[in-house]
Amino acid sequence: MDDIRDVSDELFTDLLRKEKRFIVLEFWSPGCSVCKDVEPELVNAHRDLGPDILFMRINTDHNKQLAARYRIAGTPSFIYFCKGEKVGEAAGYVNATVLRNTVKDLIRHGPNCSPGRRISYEIDGYG
Repeated sequence: MDDIRDVSDELFTDLLRKEKRFIVLEFWSPGCSVCKDVEPELVNAHRDLGPDILFMRINTDHNKQLAARYRIAGTPSFIYFCKGEKVGEAAGYVNATVLRNTVKDLIRHGPNCSPGRRISYEIDGYG
């Protein structure tokens, strides 16, 4: 999926410790029809935000421990991390605009979350 990494429990935990970029982690499952609907939205948001934001996906059917650690009750669910710390979450269907602007808002307003430069905003009614 266009540079969106599928990760396991172990790989995610390792990346979370090392990675300095903002992370969007989607919890999904193969049988989830909403997850399939969200997939193109995730790809579009990733394309729009660029390489400064790391997008990852984790299959909850194969990685139950991580899903339990973050109390994932259903899929799709999103957790946002900045410099290794959880800074937000969302559940259910989100479109690319909402996802993109949520990330921008968390970076802009999150303590210690600034990537060193400001992401430009466009006026679209969701920011």
